[in-house]
Amino acid sequence: MDIPKFIRQDEKPLYPKILWNRPVSRRGAGRLLIPGGHTGEFSFPTSLFQAAMASGIGECTVVLPDALLKLLGGASGVSFVPSSTSGSLGQEATGLLLHMAEEYDAMLLGASLSNHSQTTILLETLIRESSIPLILIDDSISLLSHQADLLVGNENHLLIVTMPQIFKLAGRLGVPIRIKRDGGLINKLEIVRDISHVSKCSFVVWGSEIIIATPDRELIVTPMNHRISQLPAVLYATLSAFWIQNSGDRRAGLATASFLLKEVGQSLPAQGRPTLTQALKLLRQALEAAENAI
Repeated sequence: MDIPKFIRQDEKPLYPKILWNRPVSRRGAGRLLIPGGHTGEFSFPTSLFQAAMASGIGECTVVLPDALLKLLGGASGVSFVPSSTSGSLGQEATGLLLHMAEEYDAMLLGASLSNHSQTTILLETLIRESSIPLILIDDSISLLSHQADLLVGNENHLLIVTMPQIFKLAGRLGVPIRIKRDGGLINKLEIVRDISHVSKCSFVVWGSEIIIATPDRELIVTPMNHRISQLPAVLYATLSAFWIQNSGDRRAGLATASFLLKEVGQSLPAQGRPTLTQALKLLRQALEAAENAI
């Protein structure tokens, strides 16, 4: 089989104009809605909020189950909707979330969702009925892996996944893949390309590099410091912000976000576990440095 066509992004951004033309108005910078969380875990959605704001999104709202209202009521950028009996997002929140979504440019689904049946039904309904672009991560992919066509069959979906998740999607979609011993990057690209060919959505596959796959275009590969993988909220939020802000060329937006994440990863301290605070400071610095370098 032919070697996949790809472009490597390394020392310089492939699309510097994306940085130079970053939106200056709040409305132009896009609006992101993040439903998620449950009584056992809500730090991830709030970390996504912080990272999205640092990435330059115009407005971001986290939507949590109202079982957390007493604990987090009054927090900036947070709204509440009806809970399930287990304290996760409840099925009764469906209509409210669909109505809220009409005021946003995209919705990020999969942040600390529980496997409660009501939450799964809510998630499926949001994906089927939402009229805005969707960014699907983590729990949204695992909870609906048995409905892979629903995840990948929409051109307005962005899936941010790991290679193990790609393998599972391939199995669900009936796509034969061949994992070669010592196949390295080329083998990864072959697998991502084959999944992309049967999908309408766009993919970002992250690990030791970020691979961007959009329908009928060559892949883009950006090498990545593994330490950024310890801060998935920064990765998800940065990719989401640039995907939203560049609706005319989402591929270029994702590539530019990948470049910034590479810069952040290279600047993280070599010792100790990196913190969200460190990464967000470095992200702001990387944005400023990239803009000044143009």
